[in-house]
Amino acid sequence: MLKGFFKNSKNEKVKRFLFFLLLATIFWILTKFSREFTSTMTAKINYENIPETAALSDDNTREITFDLTANGFEILFYKFKKPSLTVPVGKYYSNEKNGFKISRNQLLRMVTSNFNRNLAIKNLSVDELNVHLDPIVLKKVKVIAKTEISYKNGFKPVDSIKIVPDSITISGPSGSLKNINAIETELISRKDVENNISETAKIVSPGKEIVSIKPNNVKVMLDVAEFSQGQYTIPVEVINLPPDIDIKLVPQAIKVTFDVSVNDFAKVLKENFRLVCDYSQRNKDENFMLPYLENKPPQIHNVVFEPKKIDFFIFK
Repeated sequence: MLKGFFKNSKNEKVKRFLFFLLLATIFWILTKFSREFTSTMTAKINYENIPETAALSDDNTREITFDLTANGFEILFYKFKKPSLTVPVGKYYSNEKNGFKISRNQLLRMVTSNFNRNLAIKNLSVDELNVHLDPIVLKKVKVIAKTEISYKNGFKPVDSIKIVPDSITISGPSGSLKNINAIETELISRKDVENNISETAKIVSPGKEIVSIKPNNVKVMLDVAEFSQGQYTIPVEVINLPPDIDIKLVPQAIKVTFDVSVNDFAKVLKENFRLVCDYSQRNKDENFMLPYLENKPPQIHNVVFEPKKIDFFIFK
């Protein structure tokens, strides 16, 4: 019983000590924070009411610093509140210029408006605020279809991809558009294709600085057909041969192998080919010439010569 009494008495003393310690701490904090301090503050700059005919340049100041003199509680409050500075661009901007300036006195008034009473603000990090804008301009750019297409065995594209329209108009800040010369569509992904492709694809904006894209979609078309391989042995003709020179070609004819769609196979005739070697372009050291097709049917693709060069002997 007696032991419990002393124990309770000891607990009361501890509680009383902690109470007075807390009370002393509160009085110390009140006394300490009631004094005036000077602290460096940072204010974020918000640019608002930007005209439709202009856009902010990337090099604009985004925040400023200054020294604030106030009591400790106010300093602590504004450290958490984080003051900001709102710049109404439309109020200052003129279409004839690429920017404007806000004087130190105007800037000081904007900063002061963040605070509930007339606190001392000194040492602004900038003497004046220079705001730079880029005029919104129009630019015509080429459209590129972004594709991942694989074909069914034996099938190939007949020609290159067609895009309608093949160019569009984008608008945005002149500085941002300077290096944009082409714009891509969204990805068109197809596997085991055996039929023609024709679909509408959306244009993908190259960046958030782009204001508008007109039109914002295009038609992407690709003709696909089943292909077969054809082959003809074509005699070689020599052009630009001097009249006083007689030559013998080895070989005198070569195999020309090509791909052609099944639908066009019957249209590809041997007489539509003309295979020539240009004597003026001969390799003089090794006595050979490279053949090329001066005439060929428009339907053929992936032409291969065998052999790829023609040797010759000169008779004078």
